[in-house]
Amino acid sequence: MKKKFWFVLAIILCVMILAVGMSACSDNLGAKVGEVTIAIDCKTILQNRDKAEAGLIDNKLIPSDGIILKESIVDIFEKDNVLTVLKRICKQNKIHIDADSSYVKAINHIYEMSVGESSGWLYFVDGLQPNVGANQYKLKGGEKIVFAYTCVVGDLK
Repeated sequence: MKKKFWFVLAIILCVMILAVGMSACSDNLGAKVGEVTIAIDCKTILQNRDKAEAGLIDNKLIPSDGIILKESIVDIFEKDNVLTVLKRICKQNKIHIDADSSYVKAINHIYEMSVGESSGWLYFVDGLQPNVGANQYKLKGGEKIVFAYTCVVGDLK
């Protein structure tokens, strides 16, 4: 009888902790305001393999089609910005990301300057490159976000 009581009590506590954790997560971001589409690609590296650090090629970090994340629909919340959405989708898909509070250094272990001095990650919203950091771009819903790796200035248009 005692074992059954403790088992039931443990289950109730687990459910309560899970419920509190879930509500805390959604409260931090605010209410859902819509959805966005996000994709991540490194297609430009495919034409610049000769400039890539050996580890990128040897460790097969560059997908054969250059697509790290195909277009995915993501819920967004009041406090979301482009960077919070990127971090969340990478976590959900187990994609490595190295970013500080405002700057994306690496996605899928592909770092800035890994394919030349001017290489790195850029982001686009509805086909345009914003002039603010990803942490400053507030989302409304309906946007199409693309993170793309650039090897030389002007290769992403």
